[in-house]
Amino acid sequence: MSNAPDPSAVLAPLRLEIDHLDEKILELVQKRASAAIELGKLKKKSSLPIMDLGRERNVLTRLTKNITPGQGLGPEAVAAVFTEIIKACRDAQAPTKVTFLGPAGTFSHAAALEQFGRLAHFIPEDDLAQVFKTAEAGEADFALVPFENTTEGIVGQTLDLLTQTSLKVQAMLNLKVNLSLMSTHGDISRLKVISSHPQALAQCRNWLALNMPGVELRPTVSTAAGATLAIKDDSFAVIGHPALATFYRLNVMSGNLEDYQHNQTCFLVLSRDDSQITGRDRSLLWFAAPHNSGSLYKCLQPLAEAGVNLTRLHSRPDPGSPWEYLFFLELEGHFKEENVIQAISALKNETAKCCVLGSYAPPDEPFQKDPNHLGKSAIFNN
Repeated sequence: MSNAPDPSAVLAPLRLEIDHLDEKILELVQKRASAAIELGKLKKKSSLPIMDLGRERNVLTRLTKNITPGQGLGPEAVAAVFTEIIKACRDAQAPTKVTFLGPAGTFSHAAALEQFGRLAHFIPEDDLAQVFKTAEAGEADFALVPFENTTEGIVGQTLDLLTQTSLKVQAMLNLKVNLSLMSTHGDISRLKVISSHPQALAQCRNWLALNMPGVELRPTVSTAAGATLAIKDDSFAVIGHPALATFYRLNVMSGNLEDYQHNQTCFLVLSRDDSQITGRDRSLLWFAAPHNSGSLYKCLQPLAEAGVNLTRLHSRPDPGSPWEYLFFLELEGHFKEENVIQAISALKNETAKCCVLGSYAPPDEPFQKDPNHLGKSAIFNN
């Protein structure tokens, strides 16, 4: 007869302790949600926005900065847990409505889930112009739009729409491109066609040439449209974000197909409200420089004299003035800070048109996330 202790009896005390801790955690989370709801009421009375991305980021930084190895959960895990708590408490204050370039399961959808959590109400639109219009009309609290990719460059349509909108930039996200090959089965030898958005196919050009020679590459209007084809015909596969596998019940046949493993996309979060000062902000604006020698230098000189650092500068043809250009400028500091106010005022004196789009804390990646995490994204948003 065995004298080995009963495993259930050995585990019981620890399981009981975990049960008690879970009850305490739930109690504290509910108290946090109640406090968040009261905070939301005060914000509403003061006409302040519910979402304060700078504050949320500071909370995560404070909670993770002193964690050392061996304490239990590492910084990444703690950030993941509290990110979901923050998102849930934010939603308890007021349901968040977010519009993005759809449909569901696309890269923009994955980025929106990363930023706002699964409890938000998502409104997919068929084109970028409608994304802007939905938020401008108050049908959504936020719009999420692609801005720039590290290999494909700036998103021209987004720049054009930024010159026509009243929305303000609230946040900027940098998300890693992650692409997978998916079909209704797992047999690569059965594939005759790979369909996807043209940019997704372009991002995997080397992998496709090496691994899928002779297979037809069929561009579609969206990665979701490619997934629809794969569902209808098992000789088709789609390349897209792994989230497509969840939404369209596909099997991931191969992952991390992108040619440039460090490729990232920058997204903007827009709303009708201005952001609050965080102390580590950047501001985005656009202006039109006169079409004469040295005009751009004269526009930028006041910023240098004010000691304001430039972090981005893009040019874009002015749709209303052939062969003239608009310049999109990112600089350090919040547009409500005195030195930035003075610099922008001096800039306006040198320009024909100038508009501040908003301020935001710069994006960062303090934690190395799982490359298959739902929130990783790419520039091709549909």
